[in-house]
Amino acid sequence: MPSAAATDQGVSETMTGPQTTCPIAASLELLGEKWTLLILRDIHRGICRFSDLEESLGCPRSVLSARLRKLVEHDILRAEPYREPGRRQRHAYTLSTKGRNLALVLAALQQWGLKHLPDVAPIAPEPVHLGCGSPVEARLSCRRGHHVEADAVGLPECS
Repeated sequence: MPSAAATDQGVSETMTGPQTTCPIAASLELLGEKWTLLILRDIHRGICRFSDLEESLGCPRSVLSARLRKLVEHDILRAEPYREPGRRQRHAYTLSTKGRNLALVLAALQQWGLKHLPDVAPIAPEPVHLGCGSPVEARLSCRRGHHVEADAVGLPECS
């Protein structure tokens, strides 16, 4: 069922037609809902229990639960059971390979936000290379290894 905001603007909540074969549109279908990338940001930072995610994000419980379930269903996250003494079994969320591969997307969004949104301050330090500790930068390169500036990138039409 479309959200109220989507319905108010006359936009369907899910994409149809040629958009469904576009990798950007398909990625947004999975990752573009409010809170999803912030959940992934926090899990990349090591916040992996539901209660800790809820506290960090301020996200409604029902929304957080739905987003986590969707990310697990699409093998971006894994739900790992754990039990604290005297408590019921719960889940900690860890990144699958697909989830770890989103590090580039998160780094690029953080880098873009710091550069182009002057009132934004990072809530966490820049991502760093675990091997040497140096800050990581998201960069474009072609398959031959050449550095490519953003204005030299062409995105072909999706078919």
